[in-house]
Amino acid sequence: MARPNEQISPDRLCDAAEAVMLAVVEVADRTHGGWVYPPELMGSADQPQCLCDFTKYEVEEATQFLIRLGMVEVVR
Repeated sequence: MARPNEQISPDRLCDAAEAVMLAVVEVADRTHGGWVYPPELMGSADQPQCLCDFTKYEVEEATQFLIRLGMVEVVR
């Protein structure tokens, strides 16, 4: 997941976090409340368009950021 010495700029992280939130809502709407870990959508047929401008690494970092903020929950 994390790459040594690689960082995302704060603006890019916020943009990716916004895209992740949009993707979570889109998937929940399509699946009637279902939740999927957003990085798992990357490269899949179900990947929301809003994630297309980001790398899987950026989506992973944005998802972890949102989890730390309490805006996205890890469903077990």
